[in-house]
Amino acid sequence: MFWTLIIGLGLAWALQSALSWRQLKAFSSLFVTMRRQGKVCMGKFRGGLAQGAIVMFLLDEDGGIRDGRRLAGVSVLARFRPFPEFNGQAMGEIQPEQVSRIGRSLVKAVANAKDNYRIVAGGGQAPEPPSAASRTLEAVTSRWRRKSVSATS
Repeated sequence: MFWTLIIGLGLAWALQSALSWRQLKAFSSLFVTMRRQGKVCMGKFRGGLAQGAIVMFLLDEDGGIRDGRRLAGVSVLARFRPFPEFNGQAMGEIQPEQVSRIGRSLVKAVANAKDNYRIVAGGGQAPEPPSAASRTLEAVTSRWRRKSVSATS
């Protein structure tokens, strides 16, 4: 029974690795294809155990969205799909809440893309969004921090 369990876990790990590699290759291929056509703005939301999302927007010279792609899901079986909801709009003026019917993770990824665009357009460098683990740790530690008591007389 022990060896059956070990072999089963090994096969599951190998399958997950192969599917992850396939998803990464699809991401790289799509990014390179879009990048050859123009500027690309990307946003992501790391979900941890919840659904994560990645969005990529192909931009024209004026910052208008020509094409959009999205990847949203929990597993390595998720694939990039067309995302035409924002086509024709200016990247800096999009409203992420417009896609709330699709999911919260996608709204957060679009908001991250919009923030990244504003930072890069202003000459800065976009920061890496926090991971699910760091968001959880921050939530837990902020709950247990002492509140500062102001001395009022």
